[in-house]
Amino acid sequence: MQVLELVPCCCFPNGVAGPSLISWQIPPNNVGKVIGKGGSVIKGFRTSYPSLSIHVSSGGMLELGGSSDKEEAERCLKDIKNLIGISESSESYATNQEASSIDWDNLKARSAEAQKVRWSKCPPLIKDFYREHPDVSSLTEDQVSKIRSENNGIEVSSFSGKDDILMLNPVFRFEHAFEAYPEIMTAIQKRGFKNPSPIQCQAWPYLLKGLDLIGIAQTGTGKTLAFLLPSFIHIDSQSIPREKRGGPNVLVLSPTRELALQIADEVKKYEYRGIKSVCVYGGGDRKAQVKVVTQGVQIVIATPGRLNDLIESGCIAVESITYLVLDEADRMLDMGFEPQIRKILLDVRPDRQTVMTSATWPPGVRRLASNYMKDPITVSIGSLDLAAVHKDKAIIFMSKKAKVDDYSSSLCLAGVDCQSIHGGRDQMDREQALLDFKLGHVRILIATDVASRGIDVEDISHVINFDFPNSMEEYVHRIGRSGRAGKKGSSISFMTYRDRPLAQGLIDIMTEANQPIPRTIKSQCFVYKHAQKSTKAQGVYGYQMDIMDISIHDDYLGIQTLFLGNLKTSIQLEQLKSIKGYPHFT
Repeated sequence: MQVLELVPCCCFPNGVAGPSLISWQIPPNNVGKVIGKGGSVIKGFRTSYPSLSIHVSSGGMLELGGSSDKEEAERCLKDIKNLIGISESSESYATNQEASSIDWDNLKARSAEAQKVRWSKCPPLIKDFYREHPDVSSLTEDQVSKIRSENNGIEVSSFSGKDDILMLNPVFRFEHAFEAYPEIMTAIQKRGFKNPSPIQCQAWPYLLKGLDLIGIAQTGTGKTLAFLLPSFIHIDSQSIPREKRGGPNVLVLSPTRELALQIADEVKKYEYRGIKSVCVYGGGDRKAQVKVVTQGVQIVIATPGRLNDLIESGCIAVESITYLVLDEADRMLDMGFEPQIRKILLDVRPDRQTVMTSATWPPGVRRLASNYMKDPITVSIGSLDLAAVHKDKAIIFMSKKAKVDDYSSSLCLAGVDCQSIHGGRDQMDREQALLDFKLGHVRILIATDVASRGIDVEDISHVINFDFPNSMEEYVHRIGRSGRAGKKGSSISFMTYRDRPLAQGLIDIMTEANQPIPRTIKSQCFVYKHAQKSTKAQGVYGYQMDIMDISIHDDYLGIQTLFLGNLKTSIQLEQLKSIKGYPHFT
């Protein structure tokens, strides 16, 4: 039997049959370039290589064959590649070899080693400056428990859940923490403070010890001073002279311009051994901020956006930071600053001391703490008593900018001195409004939630939630504007049928604060839960308003109107208690 050798053949559009010399897969985005409009390009190649058959399949496979030799086919292929911008040197032909797998463990190890080498060049860091006062070290367990209980229920725990954490006794006088620092004691005495606040009692021992700390407490409880005074000692006690440290030592990140400016004001009140600071924030004079930074500072107070801007432009370096504060961390995450924070922390030395403060404890804050803190101690403070007092400064919170402008204008036309603040006003106008309110030039500040944090005015006696906030976390921050610096304050909130979903959260907060819960709040909570269970319910027991709902809503509007009318002469809050329907207030 005769054996025939089969030679691969192709039949091309021009009818020429012959062996397939070269096959090449055209990149998908270049198939059109090879064919050309109406096939003009490929026709040109066929004209240039008459003895070569050229065909492009529907899948983009280029077949070169015919009676020509392989060298001519290779020249044609080279011309086609040059046409679409592919050079021989940049192309790698497909092979049957499997792609090598990535050794991720090796990459991680190399990255860790590179980081270790990078930070090994940093100067030595001293963090432990705490010497326990004899009055503190002699406290018994019962005495410690009593001090913590009397200071709004101080609780100390390990963030990681460890049982064998370092338990430091709380201090109960300023000299227990700062007896060795007379300049700080003098500054505290000038401010007229008698005793440390609850968060300060327990935070100072841990911060002076050099440990990472998470402080969870309501706004207005002295958290700023809790992390600020230890930072002064941290800066001054390092072994390397300030001018040789390569930049600032303390970085305080805050969510808003108002809060950043407030912290900067606190730094100025406690001048300590020539320590300089700068406040950098969006909306301020960038050139002036850069000028101060380049002149040399030890403390940087910043909002994440502006700080990232200065880092990227080379105006400031954070490699020298050894004491980091994330103030109002929950608010920063709510405002979407987490990517900026993570980017900043990439360039901060890992053996730093980190402090995080927050009024709430959501999952996002816990995630941030687990990623960027080392075995932090958690110090949490219970709710403060918000018993009524009779002062004459109030913040009225409203939901919309237009509403703030409308009511503030109406009060001014009625002869009531007031100021307003919201995100739509210019930065200079906002700062002036806060200054007028702080100095007492006006007794009433009407604001949106932009003022729920960052305003530290000690004599605010009343917070009025004219429009109930959208979340209970924001409610906590709003009412935290009153009763600051150890004083007491009062909060009044209007809750309408639209706010029923938040009734249970309000009940929980009032229960924790040992406050009586109005019957109407309980009924609103019951009605909402009942409506959730029954989609067929209507009227008061569902989502569709009936005559009773409309009547209740009209009563609320009437009470709100009367409240603003009372402001024309003074803040007569006692008069509101005689109004029918007052139990609707909380």
